[in-house]
Amino acid sequence: MTIEVQYKAAFDSRWDIGAVRRAFAEARHVVLVAHQNADGDAVGSLLGMWHLLRQVCSAEVSPLLPDGVPGDLDWLPGADNVVSGKYDARSSAAIDGADLIVCLDLNTIERTGRLADRLHAAKAAFMQVDHHERGEDGQSRDWSVAVVEPEASSACELVYWLMREAYGEGIFSAEAATCLYTGICTDTGTFSYSNDRQSVYLAAAGLLAHGIDPMRINRQIKNVFTEERLRFFGHAMADLLEVYPERQVALIVLTEAEMKAYGVESADITGLINEVMKLRSIDCGILVREEGEKVRLSLRSKERYDVNLMARNLFGGGGHKRAAGATAYTTLQEVVEKIKREVIECK
Repeated sequence: MTIEVQYKAAFDSRWDIGAVRRAFAEARHVVLVAHQNADGDAVGSLLGMWHLLRQVCSAEVSPLLPDGVPGDLDWLPGADNVVSGKYDARSSAAIDGADLIVCLDLNTIERTGRLADRLHAAKAAFMQVDHHERGEDGQSRDWSVAVVEPEASSACELVYWLMREAYGEGIFSAEAATCLYTGICTDTGTFSYSNDRQSVYLAAAGLLAHGIDPMRINRQIKNVFTEERLRFFGHAMADLLEVYPERQVALIVLTEAEMKAYGVESADITGLINEVMKLRSIDCGILVREEGEKVRLSLRSKERYDVNLMARNLFGGGGHKRAAGATAYTTLQEVVEKIKREVIECK
């Protein structure tokens, strides 16, 4: 199997595979970290890299997530080895003892939430493996190695190509392949979007060759609802969904009080925006959720809207043309008013 031309060109010119190998060979303690409110791509790339590094280097490898592994992904191989940022002593010791920190599915340290200050203060070298546009500190931070490809479907796909090019196909175990395949599936909606490059299918085919069970993975990804979560989705679609057909936009606004009333948490909201996108009459779906003193946004589109640009211009967020997010440090009402003014009511 040949790497797609765009990737091969990048490995030959922009990405220093020798530097990747040297960084892992010289490290004594590697910390892997991804963003808060981790999704399948964040957890999959983190655990996939954890399995792979244990094959190719002698360093101690510590996987670290700001909020730990969400309940619907705790079946992934190695999930019980992830250190949660909620345990200050353990996470601080890991960061302080690291000489290399690998940031996966992460374009800015600020997206690590409770871990951000400790990471900014770390003395370790930093490596970035990501498929998002660079965040602000991504421009200024002195990355020892940066492998960034915004056109990749997922961080998991990028990890596959990077480690395959650096070490060969033989390093992939069934456990590593399961983690990476899961992240590709969740970030593409099981190949429903972010799938316009040949490389994502080649990566999936390569991972399938390592003894994974794609039907089981698909069941684990999709059949994860509690009764409370399913009833809340029904409430959101029946009572909270606002559709603006003239703009081809759908909007759902969630308050903390509504989530509490149904007994759901942040992780339970995963996938709601994708249900909105099943509407034939819309091109853009926007989910706005109150979370303490912050407001979180998830945006999706089919063809017309560039939600990466929308998230960046309106709230300083970002992501991809078809899937993006943002965090606003203002009131829920102000966020909704801005969306209606700038997206829905604009001419």
